Amino acid sequence: MNHPSNKRIRKRSTHFAVALTTVAFALIASSLMVSNGALAAIAPKQVKGYIWDSAGRPADGTDVTINILRQSDSSIRATMSETVGASGYYSVSFDPDEWDIGDTIQVIATYESAQQPPVSVVATSVPYQWANVTFLFEIPEFGSYLGLLLAGGAIGAVGIAVVAMKRRR
Repeated sequence: MNHPSNKRIRKRSTHFAVALTTVAFALIASSLMVSNGALAAIAPKQVKGYIWDSAGRPADGTDVTINILRQSDSSIRATMSETVGASGYYSVSFDPDEWDIGDTIQVIATYESAQQPPVSVVATSVPYQWANVTFLFEIPEFGSYLGLLLAGGAIGAVGIAVVAMKRRR
């Protein structure tokens, strides 16, 4: 029945439900704002990229070290190394316990003794991230400066031998 006291009870319970819902949303929103932003990873993270010299050629034989740095204190959480092949491509995979969203992925490329400044990207929730490195110098096509000198010397020696043989005839 429509007794006046029933209307008051329904009105109070409606106000109580609205107030309770508002408080719940406020608590959830404030907990999200107070969060430190570090979210645990739930899947492996693949880090891949290309290493080039300043001329845009793949840097074959470059050693690549990939570090995962903690967001909280920048200490190394995990590290992997690889040597790139003729394409200049590298790819490594970190397990979920080796990285978190918000960590820094640091890629260090070293060709012979020359090291490029680290390239850093922030780890996101996507399963893979790219980090390409371009050296500030051109890498000789023969693989090293010593190789270039040896190859040039060998070509010069063969040329001198051919000229000497033709003169003897």
